[in-house]
Amino acid sequence: MEPIIRAKNIKKYFKVPSGNLLAVDDISFDIFEGETLGLVGESGCGKSTAGRTVIRLYEPTGGELFFKDKDVFKMNKRELHDVRKDFQMIFQDPYASLNPRMTVLDIVAEPLDVHGIPANSKERYERVIQLLDRVGLSEEHAMRFPHEFSGGQRQRVGIARSLATEPKFIVCDEPISALDVSIQAQVVNLLQDLQDEMGLTYLFIAHDLSMVRYISDRVAVMYLGKFMELAESEELYNNPMHPYTKALLSAIPVPDPAIQRARKRIMLEGDVPSPINVKPGCRFVERCSYAKDICRSESPEFKEYSTGHFVACHLTEEIN
Repeated sequence: MEPIIRAKNIKKYFKVPSGNLLAVDDISFDIFEGETLGLVGESGCGKSTAGRTVIRLYEPTGGELFFKDKDVFKMNKRELHDVRKDFQMIFQDPYASLNPRMTVLDIVAEPLDVHGIPANSKERYERVIQLLDRVGLSEEHAMRFPHEFSGGQRQRVGIARSLATEPKFIVCDEPISALDVSIQAQVVNLLQDLQDEMGLTYLFIAHDLSMVRYISDRVAVMYLGKFMELAESEELYNNPMHPYTKALLSAIPVPDPAIQRARKRIMLEGDVPSPINVKPGCRFVERCSYAKDICRSESPEFKEYSTGHFVACHLTEEIN
């Protein structure tokens, strides 16, 4: 099966007074049609920047991004405008991403207006009501403003807006992290139902490792702008190979007290280093208990160790 998204050596650097901030540094991945690729990592590792760069909300520093064999990074403004119907994003903060001066009707209809989809105001209104119904809201919500809704309802409005142009690919940028725990499962289940119904493809960015396991077909682990590991969801959670992945997964609580007591928690010392003017070698070297001289001098290759299981570590075979 051909991937709908092929990212090759994507880079996004930001110029800062003291040099270059390497937010995303040479990552490659495929996403297949109807699949969810989960992207996890600590705050500041470059997850959201990667998502925004993929759909060119940020202009890339380097690399290629193919959508159905067309390089999105090389498109001019007119070509990009046309392809944006197939690319959408659900933002992390459902309040900050909605214009407080616009009604829900106008917020959801904005992508339709930009692409000139509705033929008239009646068709526009009917289309918005259909979208609101699809995400669990009703016609009476259309003329309200964002501040009149709860966090979960606001995120549903954001999801309805992302569906307006019937996209093929959606970047979900931590869509549940700002919501109450009781609402998070509802939103994730809604996203799964919409995926099944509309054949959507997701890049799902999150902190919650348990939720990522639940929704994702494959999972990529990111650290300081680089991918550390990438594998099918169950393979990654049952057989983590990178020291960073092992540490992350050891922090997930298990509901069985006997199993939880028997588990060993892997504690990471120190904080994530600065992404500005990064030193050569492995990005994780300062916090890795297995680190050797080669880890400080050479950046590890992102290599396939078993079918579909990629790891960036010099010592993978030694420690597994």
